[in-house]
Amino acid sequence: MIILRKQIEGLTYSWTIYRDGRTVQAFFGVNEPWMLDEDLDEKTEERFTFRYQARRRVKELIAEKQADGYQEEITPDPVPSQEEQLTFYKRATWFAYVLFGVGLIPLVTPWTLSPYVTLILAAFLFIMSIASGKMLPFWVKATCFISYVLINISYRQAPDIRYLDAGLLLVTGMFLFVYMKKSKKRFNA
Repeated sequence: MIILRKQIEGLTYSWTIYRDGRTVQAFFGVNEPWMLDEDLDEKTEERFTFRYQARRRVKELIAEKQADGYQEEITPDPVPSQEEQLTFYKRATWFAYVLFGVGLIPLVTPWTLSPYVTLILAAFLFIMSIASGKMLPFWVKATCFISYVLINISYRQAPDIRYLDAGLLLVTGMFLFVYMKKSKKRFNA
């Protein structure tokens, strides 16, 4: 969400531009509309076929409004709530246990891992690396993503190496578990 403001004769005129996927919404308003004789509220909504078209339209709208003298107001990024952080911590710790357990199974039993189980867990690693937002630092996301790529490559290129996938799952699970335990005070603070 981008907010652009301009002051004219004691009134603050503002544009709020919001992009949600492929939809761009722009709202215009005045801080004290009772001082004006006319109603100046305006709302526009545009839908696009692709997301890049919506991003380009937002940039165009910002450039247009800045050419008219509007200044962009800097808004801080939203911070996840304490409840969201705790929920994420619990889910990530549980997922680390699952990775560790599934990686340990072929090492201590005669059974082997199904490639489908491995790919499903790797897909969860990929989703976690992409969708965790500000909950995880970049280097943890990168480690999860690299583990996903290595598991995917080993599934396609080296299916005959017995403990490769199990080792990758085990190491990633241990890494994630250790990181989550060390950062527990951050989530519980």
